[in-house]
Amino acid sequence: MIDGLPRRVWICGLSGSGKTTVARRVANILDVPHVELDALHWRHRPDWGMPSDEEFLPEVREATAGDAWVVEGNYSRSRDIFWPRVELMVWLDLPLRTACWRVLLRTLRRIQSKDQLLWGVQRETVRNALLTWDGLVLWNLRVHRRRHRTYTGLMQDADSRGTDVVRLRSQRAVDAWLHDFERRVGPTPEA
Repeated sequence: MIDGLPRRVWICGLSGSGKTTVARRVANILDVPHVELDALHWRHRPDWGMPSDEEFLPEVREATAGDAWVVEGNYSRSRDIFWPRVELMVWLDLPLRTACWRVLLRTLRRIQSKDQLLWGVQRETVRNALLTWDGLVLWNLRVHRRRHRTYTGLMQDADSRGTDVVRLRSQRAVDAWLHDFERRVGPTPEA
């Protein structure tokens, strides 16, 4: 940390918890790169094809090689690359119903806007987003408890090595923390 400010931040939480929005804002406040793991992961193969480690992990290494960044995402297979260097972990632990509702609304907006490509190659459809076992609403329901255990363990690991952790359990808490963080850092750099 420089002057008590984190230079390497990890934003984690369920799909629909607000990771991308928070990560963009924190990266802007700190004037550091924003690394969206979904973008690195899903841009390789159309139709939601799973990339190999050889395709995905080198990009994560490259994106987090610098001294300052904000990473957002939940890919456990890439966590060992950046986790040892994280100075601040921000867990968006919003209620499951909130995350699922947001995912549903976001998905319906994307489906309605038929022209919206995600990460240049992916398109959400009713079938792949809502009617499959891997659709994000069902995905959240499936992984919620496992992620909760994982992040609780990572919080303990972070505490043992002196990494700061912020756990935010409501949108009100997220908004208050962001406001306080921005005030603490100072004015946002001009674009």
